Amino acid sequence: MNAPSNARIYLAPLQGFTDYAFRSVFCKLFGTPDSSFSPFIETHKPDGRTFRDVLPERNTMGHLVPQILGNDADEMIVIIKQLQEMGYNEINWNLGCPYPMVTKKQMGAGLLTSPERIDSILASVFAKTNGMFSVKMRLGLTNNDEWKALVPVLNRYPLHELIIHGRTASQMYKGEVDIAAFSEFSKQIVHPVCYNGNIFSLEDYTRLSAELSNISQWMLGRGLLINPLLMQEIKTGVKSTSDEVRKALGHLHNQLIEVNSQRLNGSSHVLNKMKPYWEYFALSIEGHEKSLKKIKKSVTLDAYKGWCNEVFYAKG
Repeated sequence: MNAPSNARIYLAPLQGFTDYAFRSVFCKLFGTPDSSFSPFIETHKPDGRTFRDVLPERNTMGHLVPQILGNDADEMIVIIKQLQEMGYNEINWNLGCPYPMVTKKQMGAGLLTSPERIDSILASVFAKTNGMFSVKMRLGLTNNDEWKALVPVLNRYPLHELIIHGRTASQMYKGEVDIAAFSEFSKQIVHPVCYNGNIFSLEDYTRLSAELSNISQWMLGRGLLINPLLMQEIKTGVKSTSDEVRKALGHLHNQLIEVNSQRLNGSSHVLNKMKPYWEYFALSIEGHEKSLKKIKKSVTLDAYKGWCNEVFYAKG
């Protein structure tokens, strides 16, 4: 047992996973993060679906920060103002997405090699909008020292916060987080800094919080899909048992099925929505390899539910 923590915990924006349905269910079951960040809104091609994930009536629990993805200041400003009209007083800019389909368009982490362009966009945003503006980014696109050219740019503007994932985009989510580079970066920034990357257990948090004593904000993403009790563990200092985690995953999963069944058209859509979560759920479940294989191969929702129950409610 560790001492209780005063850490501020953020829910990361994971495209395809942490949508409004997930956020609502998670908050009801496991408590409300200090802030939750929406999966990114693409500012370069707004349509009727642009704001559906961040509609205020769908986000009544906790503090939601809409995240935007773009590289054109005018397009971004239009969306920022619309979000502010919806009642959001903080907007987050995604400079961290590592996927090539994004970075090749010089968006997300693809912009990290262009300090002048980032400078120009920030200048326009702060000149033409009010409210709080934060940035989520990586150490660089391909090199872990590309952030150094961005320090004077980022320090020039009154950012509300800087969220740093301690990898390069080329690493995707593999390999080690560069704690030394993160630490050096965070100490050169005049804004509050949030840590993001590879917090999968209470032990991970305990080790990192000791190494990064200047950090009090922590963003959890995949860790909360693997163990939805992790935020509680960090806050209380009490580690959950494997059985408690498995039961928590069962509650989360079944509530997600219920909510998604109400909003999606047909059982096949619900099945396609739920199966990807097992990439993470399975990492906390041992000894059910047969059932896990059956879950992945299920072609009907009823069969899928049956195999899921075999996993979540098995004895022993």
